[in-house]
Amino acid sequence: MTHLDIAPSAGLNNEELCTILIARVRDYAIFALNAEGKVITWNEGARLIKGYSAEEIIGQHIEKFYTPEDVKRGKARQLLKQAAKDGRVEDEGWRVRKDGTRFWADVVITALHDDHGQLTGFAKITRDLTERRNAEEAIGELAGRLFLLQDEERKRLARQLHDRTSPYLSAVLASLFKIREHVEDGAAEVLEDVNDSIAKVQASSDVISRVSHMLHPSRLEQGGLAETLRWYVDAMSGQVGFAVDADLPSTPIRTSTEGQIVLFRLVQECLSHLLGRGGPREATIRLWADDHVNLEITIHGPVPPGVRDAMTLSNGDFGVVFAGVRERLRQLGGTLKITTGGAKSLIEASLPLEPRQQT
Repeated sequence: MTHLDIAPSAGLNNEELCTILIARVRDYAIFALNAEGKVITWNEGARLIKGYSAEEIIGQHIEKFYTPEDVKRGKARQLLKQAAKDGRVEDEGWRVRKDGTRFWADVVITALHDDHGQLTGFAKITRDLTERRNAEEAIGELAGRLFLLQDEERKRLARQLHDRTSPYLSAVLASLFKIREHVEDGAAEVLEDVNDSIAKVQASSDVISRVSHMLHPSRLEQGGLAETLRWYVDAMSGQVGFAVDADLPSTPIRTSTEGQIVLFRLVQECLSHLLGRGGPREATIRLWADDHVNLEITIHGPVPPGVRDAMTLSNGDFGVVFAGVRERLRQLGGTLKITTGGAKSLIEASLPLEPRQQT
């Protein structure tokens, strides 16, 4: 933290005091540009973050801080143009220090005008967020690994649940059917108990099968994402006070098996958080394909924790709940976007289409 020691008896007016304060700030690069985007002031924070002394940089255009790729795209001039139009612009991206190293910068550019409204220049504030970005990338990578481990564990549990219970349940049912065949017609109470036991075992088998499919939807491999989501929505819609509407394509969508699992998990994560919560709960799921596979989930009701976390983080970063999904989508070339407002949340995911098989 910067410590500033300015004697109150210095006899400085507010403008002079402000200039001295800005010059001494070390944690932020704060400097002014003329209307063409050339540096006209330089503070201590700018020297520490960017590596240039005032003598080296004053008079230079801010394109000097941008990567060659961004210079080629004219990004610096586009930002200045937007700031002049809107009064202010904020951007995050890679910038270049004097020694050629890159750092992740949060930049705010504010347009300055004279008393007649004419543009006179810009004020620019830059923060070095490289450490934060590196930490976020590390967390994202760990979350992606955790997502894969969790999915493998779900698959293992689903297989064990099915394989270890099915033989026993089948044997019990076979015994019950055999007993029913030998129950005398006059033993109505015994026959009723046997039939009741058969119904309960069959219901238990159905529940185990449903839980197994929830853990690892083998339907994805058989019927594809749209068909699996249709089955899942039907199962979820049976919950009391919970309404789910789905707009799903009638034909299979071309995307990788990994992509289908991630998108299914995203729907599962969103809807499962609405179960067991009070008040009206509604969700709409829309799946379609153009040049990408697109999934849109709209939630009306309590905001899921992962979405609520996203609302408190800057730059559209997401809470831990969806971190694994976001990272896996990124690894597969996709994106995840969350928009919230009141009791409504919109979750949008996109993945590249899988190329058609040549015949």
